[in-house]
Amino acid sequence: MGFFEKYVKQCRKPSGLLGKFVGRSMNFGHGGIRSWGLSHITVSPQSNILDVGCGGGKTVQELAMLAPDGKVYGIDYSEDMVELSKRINRKLVQKGLVEIRHGNVSSLPFEDDFFDFITAFESYYFWPDLIGDLKEIRRVLKPAGTFLLANEVYKHEKFEKRNSEYVRLLDMMIHTPGEYREFLDEAGYTQIHIDEKAEKNWIAAVSRK
Repeated sequence: MGFFEKYVKQCRKPSGLLGKFVGRSMNFGHGGIRSWGLSHITVSPQSNILDVGCGGGKTVQELAMLAPDGKVYGIDYSEDMVELSKRINRKLVQKGLVEIRHGNVSSLPFEDDFFDFITAFESYYFWPDLIGDLKEIRRVLKPAGTFLLANEVYKHEKFEKRNSEYVRLLDMMIHTPGEYREFLDEAGYTQIHIDEKAEKNWIAAVSRK
C-alpha cells in the first residue's frame, strides 16, 4: 500500500503518528469548507454548540470565537483526535469555553434539547446508522435548534471518478443533494436548505429541529 492510500485511509478514524499528522493536515486543509459552511449560519455569542466528529479541533476553535459567551463541545470516536483537539484548544479548555469528549454519534453523551447549534464537517460519511444517528443529533438539539452538515464530497457526475476512489478506499457513503433532503426529512428535520459549490464538489445542508 502506497503512502497516498495509507493517508486517505486514516481520514476515517485517524490514529497513531500518521493519524495525528492527518488530523493536523485536516485542520489546515479543511479551512475552506469550514469558512464556507459556517457562512450559512448565524451564531449568537451565548450559543451552546456541538461539533460532531471534531477531528483535530480547528472547527471547535473557530466556533468558540463565534460564541465567546457560550460553550463549544467537540466529540470524536478517535481517542487520538480527542487528545489532539484538546491540545489545539488547550487555553479554551482551561477557560471552560470548550470541552472535548470521546464518544460516537450513535450515542451522544448529552441530555435532550441541549444545543443551540450542531455542526458536522466531513464526518457523516462514516456514521454507522445514518437515519438513527441523525435522530440522535436531533434529540440533543433544542427546539428550533440548527444543524449544519457540510462536506467536501457529494455525488456529482463531474467528480465521479475521484469520488468513487474515495468511496473504495474509505468504505464511505456519499449522496446527491436530493438525497440529503430526503434523509434529513426522514430523520425529522424541518426548514431544510441545501447549498452546493458545484465547482469544488462542496455541499452544505442547514436544517432545524
